Amino acid sequence: MQEAPVKSFLDETDEKILKILQENGRITNADLAKAIELSPPSALQRVRRLERAGYILGYTALLDPEKLGYSITVWAMMSLTLHQDQPIERFRSRVMEVPEVVECYNVSGEYDFLLKILVADIRAYESLMRETLSRIEGVRQMQSSFVLGVTKHTTHIPV
Repeated sequence: MQEAPVKSFLDETDEKILKILQENGRITNADLAKAIELSPPSALQRVRRLERAGYILGYTALLDPEKLGYSITVWAMMSLTLHQDQPIERFRSRVMEVPEVVECYNVSGEYDFLLKILVADIRAYESLMRETLSRIEGVRQMQSSFVLGVTKHTTHIPV
């Protein structure tokens, strides 16, 4: 397994590139080059190097869940009955198949997994829990917290 690059790999220009791309992933190479005061070929070379090194994982469009009919966000805490490789991998595999689960974290503490779930309404969540998530073999306990409001949401990582 390849070791993750450390931040010391980055110089000031690399950090500027990462900040700009987090703000606007659709910026043209020419505009990026102008912003970091390099030639377009040099800017592109640096971006490609950051991609190869794993600093840039990909590019995506951020969508508005509510406009797409997902008015409820739920954080679900899940505990498994066994903490061995097979039950954990089985849970991970099944969760990957559930489109309403948009994030899944293996966590420490009282629960084993923290899931971020988007649904249209309470009935949709009840159905998802009853018919899908609670039926995953090895699930011992579930607890849900419904998001009432969002104070801060960002995809930006401090650079």
